[in-house]
Amino acid sequence: MTSPFQKKGYSLQKSPNAPKNSPRVSTAKAAFFFGTGTLTSRILGFIRDSLVLAIMPLDMKDAFFAAFKLPNVFRRLFGEGGLSVSFIPVYVGLLEKGEESHSQRLADGIFTLLMSLISLICLMMFLFMDPLVNFLFGGSGFSDIPGKIEMTITMARIMVFFLFFICLFAFFMAVLNANRKFTLSGYAPMLLNVAIICGLWLYKDSEHLVLASAFSVVIGGALQAFLLLPAMIKVHGLPKISFSLSHPSVQVVVRKFMPTLLGVGVLQIMGLINASFASRLMPGAITYIYTADRLLELPLSLIAVSIGTTVLPALSGYWSRKETGNFISSLSRQLGLFYFLAIPCIFGFWFLGSDIVDILFNRGKFSFAEVLIVADILKIYCLTLMAAGSLKIVTQALYATGDTKTPAYIALFGLTVHVIMAPLFMEIWKLNGLVFSTALITLINFIISSFFIGKRVGTINWRKIASHVSLCAGAACMMGFYLVAINQLQWKQGRFLLDFPLLILIVGGAGLVYFSVGAFLKVEELNIVLRRFRKK
Repeated sequence: MTSPFQKKGYSLQKSPNAPKNSPRVSTAKAAFFFGTGTLTSRILGFIRDSLVLAIMPLDMKDAFFAAFKLPNVFRRLFGEGGLSVSFIPVYVGLLEKGEESHSQRLADGIFTLLMSLISLICLMMFLFMDPLVNFLFGGSGFSDIPGKIEMTITMARIMVFFLFFICLFAFFMAVLNANRKFTLSGYAPMLLNVAIICGLWLYKDSEHLVLASAFSVVIGGALQAFLLLPAMIKVHGLPKISFSLSHPSVQVVVRKFMPTLLGVGVLQIMGLINASFASRLMPGAITYIYTADRLLELPLSLIAVSIGTTVLPALSGYWSRKETGNFISSLSRQLGLFYFLAIPCIFGFWFLGSDIVDILFNRGKFSFAEVLIVADILKIYCLTLMAAGSLKIVTQALYATGDTKTPAYIALFGLTVHVIMAPLFMEIWKLNGLVFSTALITLINFIISSFFIGKRVGTINWRKIASHVSLCAGAACMMGFYLVAINQLQWKQGRFLLDFPLLILIVGGAGLVYFSVGAFLKVEELNIVLRRFRKK
């Protein structure tokens, strides 16, 4: 079949000057630096959130997190999500073929499209921020508090420019990653957290804290983007403004981007709708959901996202070779591996949730009563973790078959049901009802996605998975007994420098109990984890 590039007369032969595959040691080194930067950024992120919760009054925290939500929605839509999936494979393909002039034209065209669209979105949001914020966050939790809506509008109008810089950073990072330059991309996100931490600390007792926190977000985004400029110049990757968009590679990226945008967009809209629903509840609802989300992200990103990312190439290979049996076996194994790693996290959330939130965030203007509210949300997130992780892996399986539309339609269906169902649950259980509705919809989406995998490829071996989950649950129950016994000791001292190391030791002990019992029960996924760890 003739490609668009062949039709235009472009050579598809790999040039002798094309970049060679990096040796394994270079890849490992890059992964180490990228991972170290990401871990450092996560730690700084928890420090940042701890400062926000401790320094800001409750209504200001709600306003800050609501305002920050708006640019982050578009950031994930156009920056990190859709761009990496659609742009990088085509760009790398051109580099590998030695088509440097065409890769530059691709970069110029996509950069022009992306930043033009983002600039337009920033301008429109800046001009119409008043009605937008009133529409999204006009619930009683905001409108009944004098000045809260106005404070949210002020912050959001400033933070909207963060979107411009963070999408610029996302484009630079995509180009650098395609050129196998990972170090700065891994460390750059630290600057956002550092900027916000500095702004909060310097203006913690000032009447200008609202403006300082909002401008700190924009400055942090700008620093992230500008840090990558020297590396972009070094790889000759700086794009130019070009409205000549007829190049076939640009059209390929745009076509690939649209289904991805639909799938990612529905998920981001659900997060925005949840924030809107939360604004109808008690003051602080947005803050409490945000805090619990931050804790959920850690196991979800470390386990589900990593498994989902690594399983996609393998499943794609099985599908291309029509090896449906291997496809289903591999998918079943990856689900089993996820459950093996996720189940102890669930028990940890259930038995240690209040202690984790207490140690990380209970200081300043974040009270112990609020700790208990977030801990209750974490218990509901036990279901969310299982459902969201399973959905991520099964969705990747659908992508591996070339089906990008079904996941988007399923997400759209789930969003529609959630909009109807969430207010009903909120009438009964208030904030917990909203959180439970999200968890339930995620579970329903997973069940529907599994059904379509069964129709398209074959039935997942649920009987074997259920047997495996029962063994994992048995090992987790022993871990639960250990945690209950630990909680009887009243181990917390009320000082972070003492309590945090003790928490790490307790979590480590819980993991040791779980893996030891798992070894005794001969859970085969333990051997998979050990083999992967040895390969590292």
